[in-house]
Amino acid sequence: MHDLILAILHHLLFLGLIVMLASELALLRTPQPPVKRLAGLDAGYGVTALLVVLIGVGRVMGGKGWAFYEANPFFWAKIATFALIGLISIRPTLLILKWRKASKTEPGHIPSQAETTAARRAVALEILLLVPLLAFAAAMARWPF
Repeated sequence: MHDLILAILHHLLFLGLIVMLASELALLRTPQPPVKRLAGLDAGYGVTALLVVLIGVGRVMGGKGWAFYEANPFFWAKIATFALIGLISIRPTLLILKWRKASKTEPGHIPSQAETTAARRAVALEILLLVPLLAFAAAMARWPF
């Protein structure tokens, strides 16, 4: 029952990541992205990603056991994809923090088009990488076939 509860939380948090990334992407497509709202979403995204990792570790330790995951190539592909998404997320986070700081000192600050485009592309790539991540998760759960 413990693993079931952790699995449900893991999946719900992952859905939260999807919603937050989609919301960030939508806001980054607007002519004047609302920086304060973006900063809140991005902070929520970071906290949620951390919770996904912590609950995932709990599932590894309390579920099927380390031996199942250690030998599972799809587990490692999933972890690598999640890490790649995390690395890609650094740039938009730094840009959003920069914009938030600028908007505090310069009311009405509008991020440059180049920076907005860079952030939007990075977030879109993060969303795109969720597809193989989900595929790896499904394959991982069924390993060995």
